[in-house]
Amino acid sequence: MTTNGTTGRLDANLTLGAVELTVADLDRSLDYYTRSIGLKILDHEAGSAGVGVPGRVLAVLRERPGAGLPPASSPGLSHFAPQVPTSADLARFVKHYTAEHSEFDLVDHSVAHSCYVMDPDGHCVEVTCARPREEWRWQGDRPAVVADPMEMADFTDEPGADKPFTGLPAGTEMGHVQLKVTDAELKATEPFYTDLLGFDVQGRLGNMFLAIGVTDHRALLVLTNRFSPDGGEPVPEDTAHLVGVDMLTTAQDVRALAERLAAAGYPHALSADVLKVHDPSGNLLRFTSNTI
Repeated sequence: MTTNGTTGRLDANLTLGAVELTVADLDRSLDYYTRSIGLKILDHEAGSAGVGVPGRVLAVLRERPGAGLPPASSPGLSHFAPQVPTSADLARFVKHYTAEHSEFDLVDHSVAHSCYVMDPDGHCVEVTCARPREEWRWQGDRPAVVADPMEMADFTDEPGADKPFTGLPAGTEMGHVQLKVTDAELKATEPFYTDLLGFDVQGRLGNMFLAIGVTDHRALLVLTNRFSPDGGEPVPEDTAHLVGVDMLTTAQDVRALAERLAAAGYPHALSADVLKVHDPSGNLLRFTSNTI
């Protein structure tokens, strides 16, 4: 891949939109995302639905009847992370979810506390809450990439945890999305996302994890090859898989990015301020103007 020396950076106000996923049984998924996760159905038509919080779609679910799991080495979604505003919000979610489900993982990432859960199709959801910066651990001038186990008491003892869970709060946003990539040592992934698209590196763990964003110390995407460091199997269409990730930015930013991709000779499609581009592993990114 050639970047022709492009050095444009993405707009600092770029945010994450929704992830689009295929699921085997839409009714089953909607029951899980509303009852277990605490999201609301924001739009619903034959074969698809958007779930999230008022004013913000976090996941678009498209039914593919009978869809099974894709190969573990395939590119796609590692997890998506709805981020709640406060520690009490996360504590109430954990208390609610663990009362009904036995499969979950509680993790201290230093920059955030998280509860990882799995939907009926094997899509991983990380409900998370940012931690105060004074509690972060650092690796040089970047936050350290850590994943330490937590105990239930860390959440049940949180002030406000005993209040009723009424769903994820309206202030919930998409904290980050972690994508599976398939290139050894991220040799194609890193230059694509940083040199060509214009993201900044916010953290890394060897040649296995790369966190990128547009503002200091905030990762929007995390890229990992730990599932397939030496190449992976393509995603079969009849599986439950990631269709794409939406990025919301300005119309000017969308057009500038399209110009960089064109100058580099990198395949992409631009139509009505929506830019579609696949990363080197095949993951679809959709950059959309948030002013249309």
